Amino acid sequence: MGYRWVEHTAELELEIDARDRESVFADALRALAELLADDGHGNRVSRDVVVEGREPGVLLVGWLDELVYLAETEDLIPEDVERIELSEAGLSASVRCHVGRPRHLVKAATYHRLAFKPSDGRFYARVVLDV
Repeated sequence: MGYRWVEHTAELELEIDARDRESVFADALRALAELLADDGHGNRVSRDVVVEGREPGVLLVGWLDELVYLAETEDLIPEDVERIELSEAGLSASVRCHVGRPRHLVKAATYHRLAFKPSDGRFYARVVLDV
């Protein structure tokens, strides 16, 4: 399935259905990129992202917050995950981005209604974004 947006008052709720845990984070990046998108013509760059923590939901919130931070501070719009590693210490990834003019729509990911769990041999996640 991938991801889908769910209507939510004054916030955006993202639901993800993925084949594995790493794909949850890749789908979250693609969903955020959809919100921040511009014409996509800027220089391509890679950035390393590290999020510490043990719980997958907490890592998902941290992951999205780090991507929002890159958009806010460096005008970077994420395009794809080049590498992602999940360990007991957290998440480490390399992200391909382009320099652009991101829509500064998202303030932060929240813990409201946060979910990240296995479901029928796949992984389901839900996160609400403050806009």
